[in-house]
Amino acid sequence: MTVEGTIPALLTPFTEGGAAVDLDLLDEHVAWLADRGVRTISPLGTTGEGPSLSLVERKAVIERLARHPAGMRLLPGTGCTALPETIELSRFAVEQGAAGILVAPPWYYDATPAGTARYYGALIEALPADARVFLYHIPAQTGVPIEDATMRGLRDRYGPPVAGAKDSSGDLEHATRWIRDFPELAILPGSDALASDAVRVGAAGTITLLANIVPDELDAIRAGDAVEERQAFLTALRGLTQDYPRHAAMKHLLHVVSGLRRPAVRPPLDELSPGQVEELETRFDELRRNAHV
Repeated sequence: MTVEGTIPALLTPFTEGGAAVDLDLLDEHVAWLADRGVRTISPLGTTGEGPSLSLVERKAVIERLARHPAGMRLLPGTGCTALPETIELSRFAVEQGAAGILVAPPWYYDATPAGTARYYGALIEALPADARVFLYHIPAQTGVPIEDATMRGLRDRYGPPVAGAKDSSGDLEHATRWIRDFPELAILPGSDALASDAVRVGAAGTITLLANIVPDELDAIRAGDAVEERQAFLTALRGLTQDYPRHAAMKHLLHVVSGLRRPAVRPPLDELSPGQVEELETRFDELRRNAHV
């Protein structure tokens, strides 16, 4: 299965206080996305609060999404600090039919490029031959970059199981270099602010947080429709979410645009205060009114 196009970095809805994953609301969100043309989703990453879920919870999310009637292609985040847990969760995702697995490097120790390569190598060797691994480059969160030499060495050694990478560096030059130097890989930038640039430089697709609520805007950019105006809207909207607890802001905006119940975040992430809710809604309404698209 091909991993490309507009891919939401799927939000994970929780019940009050973050007590449990709200699987029913997750189903509703995915159905809403499917109605808007989304065909691939990437759950359990940074936006999806994956590191805050237990292995049991992450398996439950993957299993539920694999059985969703929308028939979504899945690219779940399966990276854990402990290699055995990464292998266990990755195997499970592959068994559930995931199109690929998105694996961030282990973050606790100051891993060297050689150590990072051994980690990924051990994972790939423990998976079925038809598994497809996407490296997750997000050094701002992990503190461990995916070096060019690491990706090249893994691709040379293991071939097709190394299928691509999500580049969440926010650095267009970096993403452009990867697209140029690894044409056989699906490079998926992770910033909405770079959506139009990603299309211009030939990215296979994007995995972004705003695709949870405005996938049509990202699809229109890929289609070449009012690109500058739409990109300005996305950049402003991404900036707006960063003025508040981001996960809570995204979940509230999903509630606003879709009418779905507003889910909670899980501690240690913060919820919006009542004042923040009111301010966010006012600013979002103004942004949409002034958008020239």
